[in-house]
Amino acid sequence: MVGNALEQEIIELYSDNPSSVYSINQIASKLGKKYPYINKKVTILIKNKIFKKIVVGRSHLCSLNLKNDETIYLLILNEIRKKKKEMERSQRLEQASKYLAKAARAANIPLILKQKNSILFVLDTKEAKNEFEKSMVKQALHGHEASLMTKEEFLQALKEDKTLHEDHTILHGFEKYYEYIREIEDELKIRYSKLTP
Repeated sequence: MVGNALEQEIIELYSDNPSSVYSINQIASKLGKKYPYINKKVTILIKNKIFKKIVVGRSHLCSLNLKNDETIYLLILNEIRKKKKEMERSQRLEQASKYLAKAARAANIPLILKQKNSILFVLDTKEAKNEFEKSMVKQALHGHEASLMTKEEFLQALKEDKTLHEDHTILHGFEKYYEYIREIEDELKIRYSKLTP
């Protein structure tokens, strides 16, 4: 079965930047684990198509296979844990979450993220964005700033601002987030993948 604790740790390395590419040696080093043990686990992840591998000399460079549902499931599991920790730390966010859930249903908002002290609402169209902006109850955000973007604006921001990957908590739309990442995966790899330790 994929998803045991070590496999989750390995996947978590990619949560800040799903387009990252790491060698097995880098993964072992980042986790502080022995290479043979990590090699065995990564081989299982490659076999299960969670990872894609690129062979460079004697090394395997591993990246997430975002076209695989199991990969998305494991990433979402990490994001759910991250959201739970964030909610436990912030009473204001916990209070705002009730409004966010209602707003997401009522306005058909595909994605809501928390970044620093801001709540980012991603809507499909400019019209939906403008309509939601007029109806939003800012007091219900309990002191968090509100930012609104269309899907296209969000995709562009992801390409231009690495912190959107690194410093966010998905509050609503886990699958949608990774669906968006999948759309621009190749561009993100070109911009942000590091092949150095």
